[in-house]
Amino acid sequence: MNYFKKFFLLAAFFLSGYSFSQQYYVENVISGLNQPVSCVFLPNNDILITQKAGLTRIFTMNNTEVSSFWNFTDSTVSSGERGLIGVCLDPNFTVNRFVYFYYIHTGNYYRVVRLKESGNIGTNPFIVFQDSAATGNVHVAGNMRFGRDGKLYISIGDNGTSSNAQSLSTFKGKMLRINSDGSIPTDNPFYDDGNPKTGNDDRIWALGLRNSFDFCFSQVNDSIYATENTVGNPDEINFIRKGKNYGWPVCSGYCFPYNPLYKNPIGVLPGNDFSNYAPTGIIVYTGSQMPELVNKLLVIGMGGGQIYRGLVKCNLGNAPFYDTITTKTILLDLDGTTLMQGTDGYLYICRLSQGSIVRLRYDVTGFNNVSSPLNYTLSQNYPNPFNPVTSIKYEIPKAGFVNIRIYNALGMELTTLVSETKQQGSYEVTWDASNYPSGVYVYELSSDEFSERKKMVLVK
Repeated sequence: MNYFKKFFLLAAFFLSGYSFSQQYYVENVISGLNQPVSCVFLPNNDILITQKAGLTRIFTMNNTEVSSFWNFTDSTVSSGERGLIGVCLDPNFTVNRFVYFYYIHTGNYYRVVRLKESGNIGTNPFIVFQDSAATGNVHVAGNMRFGRDGKLYISIGDNGTSSNAQSLSTFKGKMLRINSDGSIPTDNPFYDDGNPKTGNDDRIWALGLRNSFDFCFSQVNDSIYATENTVGNPDEINFIRKGKNYGWPVCSGYCFPYNPLYKNPIGVLPGNDFSNYAPTGIIVYTGSQMPELVNKLLVIGMGGGQIYRGLVKCNLGNAPFYDTITTKTILLDLDGTTLMQGTDGYLYICRLSQGSIVRLRYDVTGFNNVSSPLNYTLSQNYPNPFNPVTSIKYEIPKAGFVNIRIYNALGMELTTLVSETKQQGSYEVTWDASNYPSGVYVYELSSDEFSERKKMVLVK
């Protein structure tokens, strides 16, 4: 507990140095999905999407369904953190048409299966990876990516048993590395006899992970940037290297005191023990559409963190290794599960709870002018101080009855500017205070379960 108190104070201190951006917005590309978790782009720019309950679907970019690629629902258990989670294409997809899926089988087995795409339909299922049963619903999620070396990497949580993360005899709480046919590379760091059930689990690439949901590869070497959900706070961004130990459960966040046996994260995302960031998707952006994000590490989370949340841009330092994070910027306040760069060069976000895939766009005006707001927003009035007229902008993410009221410094209601049903959108209202004296006033936006107040100053 002393550690968490110490870190909370540090987080509060460093958070003041984070900057925020209003230059981005998202637009819906595909909607009406059932808990989309991850996606990949096919060479023709169609998108293949996994849904947590087990159905995989292909859509065009105009929200038209092409096909149900494969239905895992009869063999997928999807309660809690289980389900159909990961998907990736073979590096030689244009030749072999192989697609890989990671899910929890109804027998509670961890499984990676390979399908061959033919006419937008999966065929010829082949089990690449399968191992012992998951016990319970937690810390079973993960993803798969092919590395620059052509090997298949898989992240898997500790399944709720923290001792798994430090044990070399189990694949749980690890980053794994296998060949695309399921065989084990002999140059893995803990390879001994080639049998994962005797001695070391030969598939282990790195250990000491609690619940590493997603990862991506460095653009310059075989290192991995990975998100990590920790206990309490803070959450982590790790730089995964061959054979390294990332400390769980000995360390959560930075090790205090420092222990050279364990690799510290390259960045942390502070929480408050109750509502954390819960990082999921991560990617190094290399697209052509947003040059200012090129070679930046982008991270998104599923939590409603009260201290830190949203789509985060991380500037990487210490070239040529790029194994440090120098600054963080929150680009947008939204949640998501995975990030993917499209064949068109844009960044796409899977939003599980919203049932959609959205595309990040850059607002050349420097203002977030999205026509479909994602959250309730009450802006600071402008100008402020004012005399005698001021404008108040607000946004509502869904249709509802909206009130905007003005109060004096004693809390007495003076007037109502808005009291009617509004559709989802952005609005602006003005207040003429000609009949009121100089002083501090309060304006309030309330709609359904949302309510927020701000102060303004009238100077005559």
